[in-house]
Amino acid sequence: MNELYRVYTDAFLTGLADYARIAAAVDDTCPEDQAYLTISQHLDADGSPLIVALASSVDAFYALASGYSGVSLDGMEELAVDAVGELFNVINGHFSSRMRETGMAVTIIAPPRHFHGKAEPHTPVFRCAVESPVGTLRLMAAREEFLAAEAH
Repeated sequence: MNELYRVYTDAFLTGLADYARIAAAVDDTCPEDQAYLTISQHLDADGSPLIVALASSVDAFYALASGYSGVSLDGMEELAVDAVGELFNVINGHFSSRMRETGMAVTIIAPPRHFHGKAEPHTPVFRCAVESPVGTLRLMAAREEFLAAEAH
């Protein structure tokens, strides 16, 4: 994993702990959960597209949303998607700021979009499993958007 992706993963884990109150760690040996929701966001890193994405089980997705919002959003899919989208946007904003401090221009290009199901890039530039108390999360990035979804 190159430095950009190491910094992104660190920013993601820090944001998850700070804003969703979920401690997590990279662990590529953990099994995949089923019944996925995937969310992605288009960033620009020094003039190159960078699509970062997070996939999780439905239960983990609701737990992320509830952790970020501070109230249970179980069963409230639209609100949960909004909450996780906002969490992802905040984490990516902090990543952007962190990278600017190192001299790399990272900009958020579009709001998060989501997809009901498991989706992965055809040619990922990185992919890792994140183990957390709410389940296994899949963090990944690509140079092209791979979610056939509308912005939410």
